[in-house]
Amino acid sequence: MTFKAEVFRILIASPGDVGNDRDIIPQVISEWNDLRAASSNIVILPVRWETHSAPLLGERPQQVINEQLVKDCDLLVGLFWTRIGTHTGLSESGTVEEIEYFIKSGKPAMIYFCSKAAELDKIDIDQFKQLTEFKEKLRPIGLVESYSGSQDLKEKFARQLAINIEHLVKNKGSIPISKKTISKPEILEVMKDRSIYIEDYEKDGEIRSFLVKGDTAQLKNQLKEFGGRWNKGLKGWVFPQSRKIEITEFLKKHS
Repeated sequence: MTFKAEVFRILIASPGDVGNDRDIIPQVISEWNDLRAASSNIVILPVRWETHSAPLLGERPQQVINEQLVKDCDLLVGLFWTRIGTHTGLSESGTVEEIEYFIKSGKPAMIYFCSKAAELDKIDIDQFKQLTEFKEKLRPIGLVESYSGSQDLKEKFARQLAINIEHLVKNKGSIPISKKTISKPEILEVMKDRSIYIEDYEKDGEIRSFLVKGDTAQLKNQLKEFGGRWNKGLKGWVFPQSRKIEITEFLKKHS
């Protein structure tokens, strides 16, 4: 039976090293459609440059992709592992430029960093350093997620996709990850200034807490009141994962 539906396009963005993890996103989207599309009158379409772009001369390659794919998508899912990608002439990589495009447009972006082990002799140190710096730039402007492997990514994305689709429907394409506290130009400035940021803390293979790091001197009293514990060795304030959203909102307002 046919039904009328609102369609949302989800852009899948990543460098080339994430492998099969990139294929998990359309799999989860397909499962979401199978279970919820008819009852919710919402259909989600995965968008990838491999399937949705066409050869065209006259512009930068990334600009062609931006025009053909990025500008019409409603939500971005970004995956990273050890590489950030190739410089586009404007940004550190195509994936980074796409994330910046979404931020400027006020559109939501879900960013995942893979924490599984990589063979050291296959890691490009410069790429890994740039990726680490980019990850730290993102922390002050919202939540990023880590995953330990393909199954972990599938479980987390399935749950978190449902949350953000609900927000998309309510806000008609705009999840206010930081609109209430900072404007779009200020978001990009925060990405350049990582004076205070949040970092997940993994112990015994599990992430149960996170650290607030950087120049926290002016906020130390408030962080203590929130129950933070200063760890000299880790050079940061330790909080349980359950406080992440609350602490992130506080930092966005006061850092």
